[in-house]
Amino acid sequence: MKKLWYSWEEIIRDMGVLCRDMVIDHFEPDVVVGLSRGGLTPGIMLSHWLKKPFKPIKAALRDHPEWEDYLPKKSDKKVIIIDDVCDSGVTFTKMRETLVENSVDKNCDVRFASLWWNTEQDFEPHYYVHEIAKDSTDTWIVFAWEQWWGPFHDNTENR
Repeated sequence: MKKLWYSWEEIIRDMGVLCRDMVIDHFEPDVVVGLSRGGLTPGIMLSHWLKKPFKPIKAALRDHPEWEDYLPKKSDKKVIIIDDVCDSGVTFTKMRETLVENSVDKNCDVRFASLWWNTEQDFEPHYYVHEIAKDSTDTWIVFAWEQWWGPFHDNTENR
């Protein structure tokens, strides 16, 4: 497996790109929802950048599976849900279904953002910075917040 090392400098730059794209699109969310685990750091960054409240949600289907239903507050008319990478879109799709089924406000504008989008899948987030064919290129993106493992993880391979 090939590793793609994604640095803090790149993440900070790309979070700026996501924010710019949302501004250009005239989308100003009332709340930023970060999906655990990978969407927590980008979610906090987006929340600070946009000066909007942050809501962390447990929504992991692959590593350490755990699911927490999220319903926006009645006052949250626009919601951005962010993750580090959109692999299959299954998490985002399940999140949308949960919101539609259980939301008090059926007109809530829910959008999705990720730093990376796996183009080999049908689901495309509203906002993303990079496209990658993760499966056919056998690539694993190593985010800056995953690089601290040191002796517990070989972080020098394919660097």
